[in-house]
Amino acid sequence: MTVIDAHVHLWDPGLHDHAWLRSAGDLHRPFLLDDLTAAAGSVTAVVVQAGRTVDEARWLLGLAARSARLAGVVVHADLADPAAVDTIDALRAEDGSSALVGVRDPVGAGEGARLGLPQVRRSLAALGERGLTMDLLLGHGTLHEAQAAARGLPQVRFVVDHAAISAVDVRREGLGEWAAQLTPLGRLPNVVCKLSGLGRATAEPGGVRPDAVARVLLDVFGPRRLMFGSDWPVSTQWSPYEDVAGATARVLDGLKPDEAAAVLGGTAVRAYGLEPADTSAGDRMTMIRQREH
Repeated sequence: MTVIDAHVHLWDPGLHDHAWLRSAGDLHRPFLLDDLTAAAGSVTAVVVQAGRTVDEARWLLGLAARSARLAGVVVHADLADPAAVDTIDALRAEDGSSALVGVRDPVGAGEGARLGLPQVRRSLAALGERGLTMDLLLGHGTLHEAQAAARGLPQVRFVVDHAAISAVDVRREGLGEWAAQLTPLGRLPNVVCKLSGLGRATAEPGGVRPDAVARVLLDVFGPRRLMFGSDWPVSTQWSPYEDVAGATARVLDGLKPDEAAAVLGGTAVRAYGLEPADTSAGDRMTMIRQREH
């Protein structure tokens, strides 16, 4: 089985400043490809830029050019900037840029409602013309806006990061409210979702169970529009990689083999337009699934 972790981060604070990392404790250090290998074995990954500079985007694309382990790179862009698409085009024209598969702008993550802005919509349409995905990092109260954007731009592939679990205060409003708001977005054929980033939601008092979240996602999206992502190394604040992989393996137990394969790699290949990789049978996820059975 080809396993693709569709959401990891790599960073080096000595090269690129991330303001949020300064108060992030053990995360404020380099997390590089060797660290990912130590944590996850030989799993193939899509790396999502955690910072906001073009220099860091180039750095990540350079890492991907030198390692087949990195199947794709999702770079940051400020889609409200009229020059954003020109910046992406410049990156795509550079050597080793074939790994650039998508863009993320935290348009719904506490930065105000921006998905409806005319310039953001124009930028999104241009991304769709270039075959690039749009990763959505959705904050509280933004699911309706995301649905409107995805419905209005059917030619753009949208990827919902971290199950949009932060778009609703599930501790106060419950999983039912999150599921009700997520469902209209999840029914759109140009939207896929990552089973990722649940560490905080599950670790906090009164948090949600990963299996309960997974049941909703499987019902709303189905396995062929759902993909595994660890959110490593952010996830190490709550669980080692093996525990994240093991929890994912357990929630997929009972699916047909082709359905599980979609979540563990096939959806990422289709959504991001990746080249299928011959991933080693020693993948940490593969070993965990074998142990689970």
